[in-house]
Amino acid sequence: MDPFLYKAAMLGHTVDQSIDLLHQKTPKDNNVLHIAAEYKQIKFFEKIRLDSQSPLFWATNKKGETPLHIAARVGCPEVVKFLINHAKTLHIKGADQESGPADGEAHKNPLRMTNFDKDTALHAAARYGHDGVANLLIEADPQLCCFTNSANESPLFLAVSHGFQLIAGSILNCPVSPSFQGINGVTALHAAVTHRDKEAKGNVALMVSKNPDIIKEVDALGWTPLHYAAFRGNLEAVRVLMQCDSSACYILDKSGMSALHVAAYAGHPKITDDLIRCRPDTCDLLNAKGQTFLHSAVLGGQTDVIKYVLKTSKLERLINEADEDGNTPLHLAVIHKKWERREILGRDDRVHKSAINKELSKAVDIAADNFAADNIGKQGVKALHQLGRSVGVPFFRQQISREFKKMESSPEKDTSNTQPNITVNGQKLPENCTDQVMNGTDTDLIVAVLIATVTFAAALTLPGGYKSDGAAVLQENIFFQTFMVFNCFSFFSSTLVILAIFWERFLSINRKEDVTGALLHMSIGGMMAAYASGTLAFLYKGSALLLAVGLFAPIIAMFVGSTFISQLKPLSTFPQ
Repeated sequence: MDPFLYKAAMLGHTVDQSIDLLHQKTPKDNNVLHIAAEYKQIKFFEKIRLDSQSPLFWATNKKGETPLHIAARVGCPEVVKFLINHAKTLHIKGADQESGPADGEAHKNPLRMTNFDKDTALHAAARYGHDGVANLLIEADPQLCCFTNSANESPLFLAVSHGFQLIAGSILNCPVSPSFQGINGVTALHAAVTHRDKEAKGNVALMVSKNPDIIKEVDALGWTPLHYAAFRGNLEAVRVLMQCDSSACYILDKSGMSALHVAAYAGHPKITDDLIRCRPDTCDLLNAKGQTFLHSAVLGGQTDVIKYVLKTSKLERLINEADEDGNTPLHLAVIHKKWERREILGRDDRVHKSAINKELSKAVDIAADNFAADNIGKQGVKALHQLGRSVGVPFFRQQISREFKKMESSPEKDTSNTQPNITVNGQKLPENCTDQVMNGTDTDLIVAVLIATVTFAAALTLPGGYKSDGAAVLQENIFFQTFMVFNCFSFFSSTLVILAIFWERFLSINRKEDVTGALLHMSIGGMMAAYASGTLAFLYKGSALLLAVGLFAPIIAMFVGSTFISQLKPLSTFPQ
C-alpha cells in the first residue's frame, strides 16, 4: 500500500482520488477502509468518494474480515453505524428470488458476513465487550444472535463467558430466540451461573424463562448448569435453577457425580443444605464408585461439609455408609491422608472405627501402614490412639494374602534377597544398600554386647580382689574409684544401644542412629578410661606426678578414644 495513502487512512485525511484504491492493500490484504476502521476514523469513511456499489466496503482480508468486523472488534460505533446504513442502500444484483432473502432483507446479507472462523461482526463485539456496537448490530439484524461460529460459540455465549452481562442482556431481550450454544457442549447458561454479580443473576433468570429445557443440557463432561453453579458456590443461581426445575439435581455426570456431590467436594455447605431441603432424597445419590456426597466431602478435604453432615440428624445414616470397596468416609480420610478430616470423624462416637473394608482393613490398619512408611511421630501416635485397636486376625489374614499375591506375581524372582524397606532419618535407602544396613546394625549389636559383657565381668572381678568382709581391697584408692565410674558408664551406654536395637527390630520403634552411634562411641571410650584407671590403681605409689597423670589419663584416654573413633568410618552403615 502507498505509504501516503496508509497514513491518510490512519489519520482520517482526504486522499488523492487519482490513486487506484481498489488495488491498494497491505500484506494482510487490508484495504484503506480496513485501516480507517482499525483506527476509528469515521471522517475518512465520510470523506472518501466511492461508489455505493464499490467492493471496498465489504472486501475481506486474509482472515476473511470485512471493515465491519474490524470496526466491531475495536469498538467504533460510528463506523459500524455508517456501514449498516451503507448496507441498507446497497443494491444486490442478480439475487436468487427463490432461495435468497426477500428484497426487504437484502441489506442484511453484508451484516451477516463471516470471517474464516465463522465469526460475524456481533461475535467480535460480544467477545471484546463493545455493548454500543452490539446494540447497533442487534437492532439492525436480530438474526445475528442465532449465528454460531466454527467453535460452535454463539454471541450470547461469548458475552456471558467473558463477563459482558449488558451485551448478554441485550441479546436475551432481542425479538428472536437467540442461540445458547457454546464450546464443548457448554451453553450460555453454564457460563452465566459461574458469575455472581447482580446482572448475571438477572440473566440466569431470563435464560431459564426463555428456554426452560436448557437447565438439563449437559456439556462434554455430563455437567449441567446446576453442577457449575454448585461447584462455583453460586447460591443464588442454584436457587433460581432449582425453583425452575428441581429435577435437575438428579442428573449425574459421566463419573456418576450429582450436583450435590460437586457442592460437597468444593466445600459449599449452604448449597448442600439447599439441595437437600428442596429434594431430600438427593442425599441417597451415589456416584460411579458407590460413594455418597459425604465421601466426596472427605476426598475434597472439606471440613465444613463434614461438620454439617455430623450435626444434621437426618443424615446420620451416611456417616458409616461404605462405597463399592467397603470404604467408609473414615477409611477414605485415612487412605488419602486427610488428617484434619480424620480427626473430626474420629471424635464422633457414631463413627464405627471397627468397620472393615473389602481388603479386611480397619481405618487404624491403613493409618498404621501410612505411619510406618512415613515414620510415626506424635501425630501418628495420637491418630492411632483415636482410631482404636487393630483388627487382629482379619488384618493378618489380609497381610498374608497380600504377601502371597506378591509371590505369585513374580515366581521367577529369588525372594531370598528380599529385604524390607529401611528408612534413615525419614528417607528410604536404596534397595542395594539394605544388606549393608542390616550388617551394620548387626555390627553395632555385637560391639555393644561385647562391651556390656566385659564391663559386667570387670564389675564382679574387681582389681585387687576382696577383703574377708567382702569389701574391695582398693576401695579407698582414687584410681579404683575412677575405674568404677567409667566401667559403670561404659556398661550402661552399651546396654542402652542393645535396648535401642531390640526396640527397633521387635517392637518396630524407630531409633535415632546418631544417638545410638554416640552412645556406642562413648561406651568404648569409657571402657578405655576404665582400663587406664584400673591399671593405675596397681601402679600408684604416692608420686604426685603419677597421681596427676593417673587422675587425668583416664579422661584424656576417653576423649581421645571417642574422637579417634568418630573420625573413622562408623561401625555401622548408618550415617552418624
